[in-house]
Amino acid sequence: MNSLLNFNDGLTPRERLWEQLLQQNIVQGNLPPMSVDQNSVQQAWYIRVMLGFAGWLGALFLMAFVGIGFSFVMDSAVASFSIGVALCTGAYVLFRAVKNQDFVAQFALAVSLAGQGFIVFGLFDKFRSHDTSLYAFLLLIELFLMVCMPNFIHRFLTCLASVCAAYLLLQQVGFVGLLHGVLALAATLLWWSPQLLRQPAFWRPIAYGLALASLFVVGARFASPFYWHASEFLWVKHSWQIGASLVNLALLMAVTLVLRREQVSLSSGIGVSALLGAGMLCGFSYVAPGLSSAILLICIAFSFSNRILLGVGLLALLSFLSHYYYQLQVSLLYKSIVLLSLAVLLLAVRYLLYRLLPQVDQLTEEGV
Repeated sequence: MNSLLNFNDGLTPRERLWEQLLQQNIVQGNLPPMSVDQNSVQQAWYIRVMLGFAGWLGALFLMAFVGIGFSFVMDSAVASFSIGVALCTGAYVLFRAVKNQDFVAQFALAVSLAGQGFIVFGLFDKFRSHDTSLYAFLLLIELFLMVCMPNFIHRFLTCLASVCAAYLLLQQVGFVGLLHGVLALAATLLWWSPQLLRQPAFWRPIAYGLALASLFVVGARFASPFYWHASEFLWVKHSWQIGASLVNLALLMAVTLVLRREQVSLSSGIGVSALLGAGMLCGFSYVAPGLSSAILLICIAFSFSNRILLGVGLLALLSFLSHYYYQLQVSLLYKSIVLLSLAVLLLAVRYLLYRLLPQVDQLTEEGV
């Protein structure tokens, strides 16, 4: 009853938490004030998404204005590239000069995106043939902008743009299937890296970009299945299998890191069951592509209590399973057997968890 009455004391949740810490002699003194930077970090994700879309829209209008007012820019590759570099430089100056102002940040984001659009237009106009040097140059530009621009949304978008350039580059050499595996390993190492806590403003948007880009690459594979099923591109199909193995390795690493963080021995019953269940799910990923990528994202989301990644991971899991069920390469009976086996495996893992961790189920029933 006392805990219920404490909610009517007129204190904010932050102040109430500080009072509880004082009573436990964990902290001392008055509640420290919340800085402006902390407020900017706690900005809601949907506001950032809306700012990103507004930046895209503003970039399109800015490019249209420059293209209509200065038609020579669109006719010359050198002029287009120069205008793009100038716009990106101006955006960098705005990001550095003015901080904690949404309007200026949104305007700088639009200017930078427009500049990148002019750079891409100039490069494609200069290099008529889409060869590896073009995509390699685009990759270097996007990586440079990702590192230099001090903005969360901009760094996230340039991370995705870098992955797109890397996808086109590896597609030219026939090893595009390795990309989603490399991205999964990089995302796993980055999310559990201490650098993410030391420099969240720099590494967190990159961590989001790598985690989501791994799913996008698998989706791009589904969008062009003729490319990796063709017999003359047999090494492409094998590269996708190697990439799936890298994703499975990342999933096993994630499970191991979670067990170590929870101080669970790998040789204990819980540790062996977790690794064995993850290994069986990895085996299903060779039959149902994308399964390990979605489960890895869900594992990261649960480990860091991230609702955004959890929602995206669950949606990706349903999408990949639906795509596998409706594809025409194998018979319906075979697909039904695979999905039934996967369901039996998940139920068996749930039963083992119930037997090994009965206290968790008891707490859930009591509503704790």
